[in-house]
Formats: sequence, structure tokens, C-alpha cells
Amino acid sequence: MFLYLSYAMFGCVLYYLSNCLLKEGIMGVGQALITFLRLGVPGFEPLLQAILANEVKGAIKEFSSGASEASPAVLKHIPEHGLTAEEILATMEDLRSKDVSAEDGRLFAYVYTTEGDNHWPLVRKAFESATKTDPSSADAKALVQEAYNMFSHENGLNPFAFPSLRRFETEVISMTASMLNGDANVAGSLTSGGTESILCIMKAYRDRARKVWPHIKKPEVVAPITIHPAFNKAAAYFDLTMVLVPVDDNSQVDVHAMSKAITNNAVLLVGSAPQYPHAVVDPIEDIAALAKKFGLPLHVDACYGGFMLPWIERLGYPVPKWDFRVPEVTSISADLHKYGWGAKGASCALFRNAELRSHLIYAYTEWPGGLFASPSFAGTRPGGYIAASWATLMYMGQDGYLRKAKQVMNTCQKLQAAVNKIPELTVVGTPHMTGFALKSIAQDVNVLVVSDLLESKGWKCELQQKPATIHFSIMPHHTAVEDKLIADIQASVEQARGQKAPDGAAAMYGMTANIPDRSIVSDFLIKLLGDVYVCRE
Repeated sequence: MFLYLSYAMFGCVLYYLSNCLLKEGIMGVGQALITFLRLGVPGFEPLLQAILANEVKGAIKEFSSGASEASPAVLKHIPEHGLTAEEILATMEDLRSKDVSAEDGRLFAYVYTTEGDNHWPLVRKAFESATKTDPSSADAKALVQEAYNMFSHENGLNPFAFPSLRRFETEVISMTASMLNGDANVAGSLTSGGTESILCIMKAYRDRARKVWPHIKKPEVVAPITIHPAFNKAAAYFDLTMVLVPVDDNSQVDVHAMSKAITNNAVLLVGSAPQYPHAVVDPIEDIAALAKKFGLPLHVDACYGGFMLPWIERLGYPVPKWDFRVPEVTSISADLHKYGWGAKGASCALFRNAELRSHLIYAYTEWPGGLFASPSFAGTRPGGYIAASWATLMYMGQDGYLRKAKQVMNTCQKLQAAVNKIPELTVVGTPHMTGFALKSIAQDVNVLVVSDLLESKGWKCELQQKPATIHFSIMPHHTAVEDKLIADIQASVEQARGQKAPDGAAAMYGMTANIPDRSIVSDFLIKLLGDVYVCRE
């Protein structure tokens, strides 16, 4: 009987391979055989991966013209003391001189503009006028602009075309990993901002789930209601389901509710450090316990606070553990263009190891234009923001980050204390860093009216909902106006007493809060945004 079964199986395999040969040629037969070996022969997959790893080292050595490029990963640190602009620009110029130059006509891809283009001086001035960095440091702004300008034509699409950009990016990722208590195994990508980092994270875990849990057809991501909307956006893009759980009175995720929300379809847990609305860090260690219990990866969204929390912790402020010191944390997103003080847009998507990051990388082998692979969502990636990110970290240094953190925390705490002294107002929760939200606790004071009155005094307010609050992210330039802001908040509360109907944006929030069918609010926002982005006289 066994012999007959063997003959039958051999016949089926032969028939299948014959069909592959007729339909797809010898390449199809080869692919079928490799697929069979990978799936059915124990030990073949590890052998194949070892061969590929060896080939990768050889390819890197060949492309990079040096064995050092294939050496083991090391962990870089943000300099203890920031370097001077002259030192940084000299290093950047030296690295740039070793790249292929488009100016001499020897490059046939990636770069479409050069310094010789007549319109480029105008483009450069437009960028410089729009560059937003910390205005308290003119030297830092000038450095960021110069670094960006130096690499404004270069393209990060191909990591071998411009070795300087590859060095900048890998060192930014490594220095950020070090700041977040990671090791040399942390792998990641520099992205255009927090939303792209979050898209990268969600895509990676979706693809990982397809490999690790192929039986899950409707994957779910469990997160607090305060998680950034970019996660919902990513879920809509990638056919994932967001399971949002409530927060407690301190605006931290209810861990018990999160535990109950985890089903057999869960593929990822998410927490914030901190969440944006109220600047409160979720109990990441408690979420990590759930991740360990259910065997799930855990992402920490630190786009808002990733470049602030490490420094205020070193200053002695109470910050719960949330970074790679928590063993179950598998990835972190952190924006350099927020409290990293870099130029927009720059963010880091970090994974604990290269295996996790591999699910982010996209590769396509059949394009007539060549082999294609990409480590993030963008194809073309402006060299300017990659270079400016590196220059910012080298210029700031650890001492510079500590100085700014101390200044901004002092201002933030002064503002919070002043708000809490106003009987009609309170700060929401217990913020862990340089942001907070205020709400009204008085029946006769509508916080939306307070917002309108502050707007009339020249402040641009950020309104929030559930509950209605006004958000404040504090930066160095707020130190000079902190007393004026406190006085205007106090005056606006007095003026708001008894007023019910807000105007402007506040009126919109008041109106939408009373609509029970939230799909109507979504339709309204889509139509509003569609109408805003219309070219008019």
C-alpha cells in the first residue's frame, strides 16, 4: 500500500511540475521546487537564510567598496556635548564629496535638479522662509537650513547611490535607539513624520500576522481611545480593525478593559508615551504584562514625547518606564521634528530587531526598471531632511536636550499650577511632560467660550472633545509669554461666565458634540476638508 501511495504522490508531483514547465517555463519549475523544499524539508529554510545572509554581506561589500560596511552593527550615542556648526558642516561636506555628483553629468537617476538650475535660488529662499525650528536659537536654525540645503538635491531612495545619506540615517536611528535604551540590534527607518511612522508600524505587524498567524482573517489592534488617529487611518488602509478601549480618570488606558478586549484575532497591542490630548503616559509595563500573557507584540507610540521623556526623566521628574527597558516593547515611534527640535518632517520607526523590521520592507523583483526595495512608505526621500536630522542631533548633544527640557518643563509646570488655581478650571489628569489640557469644572463657564475669548486676544487654541478641553503643547518660545497667557486665561474665564454659545471653531465642536450618529460628523468633516482645499481668488 505504501508503495502505491509513493507512486501516486510521485505522479502528482510530476504532473504539477510538467504543468509549471508548460505554463511558466524552467523558472516556474525552479520556483515550485524551492517552495516545496522550504515548506516540506526540515532544515532547508535555515540553510537558505544562512546562504542569503552571506550573499547580503558580499553584496554590501561589493556596492560599498569596503569590508567595514558589512561589519556588525554598533550603537551610536547622541554626543554628550553638542558639536559646533562648523564641525558638523565640515564633516557633512567631507562625506558629500565622496558621493557621486549629479553636477558633472555622471548620474542618470534619482536627481532631477542641481544648483545650476535658474529657479533653485528661489526654491532655497522659499524653504528657508518656511523652516520652523526653535526660534530661541538662531544658530540652530541656520545650521538646519545649511544642512538641508547641502543635500537638497540628493535622494534617499537608493541607499547605495549616496553613502552619506545612508550614514546619516543609520546613525540617527542608532542614536535614537540609544536614547530610548535600546541596543545595537534595534533596526528602523527615518520617515517623513509621525503618521508615516505609524503607517509603517501597522503595515509591518499586519504582514507579520499573516506569516505568524495565517488563520487570522480579521486582524485586530487593541489600543486606548486616546491613541493617535493615524492608527485608525492605518487600519482603514490596511484592512485592520481597531478595538479602542476606555481610559480611567487620569486619562490612562484601563488595563482591565484592555485585557477583556483582547480576542483570538488580536495581532498587536498599542500604548502611548504620552498620549497627545492630555500628555499622560499609558501604563506601558501593565500593557506589557498583557502582551506577555497573550503572546502579542507591543508598540509604544512616542511620536509626541519620544524626544522629551528621556531627558525629563534624567532631570528627576517622575516618568514611568515605557521604552526598550520594558522587555515586551517590540517597537517605538518617535518624532524628531517635535521635541527633537529638527526640521519637518522627520520621525523614527524603531523595531527591537531586524526580524521585526523585515515585515516593513517591501521588495519587488519583476519590474523591467530593475530590482526594487523600500524601507518605508516613501519612494523618493528628500536628502535634506535626512541630513538635517543628523545635524540636529549632533548639534544639540545630550546637554542641549537637557537644557531645553528643563526650560520647557519649568514653563509647563508654571502654567499648569496657574490653571489649577483658577476655581472654574482644572488640568486633565496628571501630565508626565511638556503638554497639558484644561477643562471647565464650573456649570456657568463653557470652555469652548473660553477658547473663543482667548482667540480674540490673539492666541490660537487647540480644541479637543470627550471631554471638551483646550490643549497646550509647550515650547521654548512660550517661556517669554507665559505670564501674558496666564493673565489672558484668567480674564477669559471671567468674561465667559454665563455665556453659552461659542463662535467659530468652538461652535463647530459644540454642534458636532450633540450629533449621536458620528457618521454624519465624518461626512461633514470630509465635505469641509474637500471644500477648504479648493483654489480660489
